[in-house]
Parts: sequence; structure tokens; C-alpha cells
Amino acid sequence: MPALIKVFILAVIQGVSEFLPVSSSGHLVLAKTFMGLETGDSPLLEIVLHAGTLISILLFYFKRIAALVTDVLKGKHDAWKYAAILVVSCLPAVLLYVLAGELLEEKFQSPISAAAMLCVTGIILLSVKKLAHSDRDVTWPRALIIGLAEAFAMLPGISRSGSTISMSRILGVCPKKAAEFSFLMSVPLLAGAVLMHMKELFSGNVTGDITPTDMGVGFVVSAVVGYVSITWLVKLLGEGKFWRFGIYCLTAGAASLVALLIK
Repeated sequence: MPALIKVFILAVIQGVSEFLPVSSSGHLVLAKTFMGLETGDSPLLEIVLHAGTLISILLFYFKRIAALVTDVLKGKHDAWKYAAILVVSCLPAVLLYVLAGELLEEKFQSPISAAAMLCVTGIILLSVKKLAHSDRDVTWPRALIIGLAEAFAMLPGISRSGSTISMSRILGVCPKKAAEFSFLMSVPLLAGAVLMHMKELFSGNVTGDITPTDMGVGFVVSAVVGYVSITWLVKLLGEGKFWRFGIYCLTAGAASLVALLIK
């Protein structure tokens, strides 16, 4: 299969599964296993695809982010508080990566683990089906708990958006606020990951059969598909259909486990 086609498929998977609660990391691991989409450049390519989805968040929430930055610069208390809460929510994931980064990266080599964790994601999503509507704000303690859910989602197969939005809903945050906080809290982590590899991205030192042009295509595709995915997810959250992704995750995870075990 031509490298460009591989990159295109992976970019679509990334754009869809980064925001829909079905685990982008788990789907990328399983896609490489079942579809033979190994590229030889997966760490660098995945950073490029994550950069594309970062752009889609910035575009979708452009007005909200611009207003927040403006209010922070003006010294408004509420803006500073919300920005600080976003930073606090990122701390568990950062700490986990510092303490166990190599162990987490090893999990990306285990499709069986990814499939099993996809089943766990399904259970998490189904747990919010019967939640009553409430409209609490994201406070410091809630932000920290949501951040712990995000840290857990560093395991391939555990959906970041699924775990953080589900935890927000369990804590009483309304769907719209839960989605906004989930995606905004991912911005510092995605931006940090991209910045850590910035030198690599612009050095032109690409190995294997993936060219800089291929990566550029992957970046654009993941950004466009990601934007569409965010729009759809926010709509489904408002309609109370978020939990339905749990059925998909359980089915896909169980089917993948069976296929891997009899392979």
C-alpha cells in the first residue's frame, strides 16, 4: 500500500477517534495490527496527526479561547481562575508521563492491551446513560478528578474525551460545559507534545517511506476530520446520545480481542 494512502487512513482514524469517545490511540494501534498500516515513522507521524487535531480544537473553540486569553490579559479574576483550573487539570497526566512514560509507551506495542482497554472505555461510556441533568461548574476539586481521568486515558484504548466527559458528567457538569472543558484541557498537553518534537518535525529527518509531503497531507486531513468530529460530538452530547458510543467500544474491543487471541 502506498505510504500516502496509509497516512491518509491513519489521519482519518485520528481525526474521528481523537474527539469521538472511542480512543484514537487504541484505534491507531489496532489499525496498524489488522490493516498492516505500519509506517516505520509512527512516533513522529502520530505527533503530526495530533498537531492536526490540536488545530481543529483551536478553530472550533476560537471565540471561547480568544475571549479567555483577552480576559486573562485584562486581569479578570474569573478568566484567571478558569485558566488556572485548566492547568491544574493537566497535572495528573504530566506527572504520570514523567514517572511512567516508558511503561506507557510500551503499551502502544500491545494490541491485546488496547483492545481490552477499549472494552473498559465502553463500560465507562455506558455508565453515564442514566445520569440526571445538572449544571455544576468545574471547580478546583472537580478539575483535579477530571485530570485523573485524563491521566488514565494515556493508556491506548482508553478514550481521553470519553473518560473526561464521563467524569465531568458524573460530577454534575452539564454536557456542553463538560465537552468544552474536556477539549480545552487537552490543548496544553497536545501543544506540549508537539513542541517537544518540534525540532524533529522541521529537521526534514524523516526515515522510512513517509515523506514530509505525506505528513503534510496527514496534518490537513486530521485537522479537517477532527473539526467535523467535534461538531458532531457536541451535537450528540446535547441530544443525550453520548452513551451509545459505549456499545461500539465494547463490540469493537471484544471482537478485536477474539481476533487477536485466535490469530
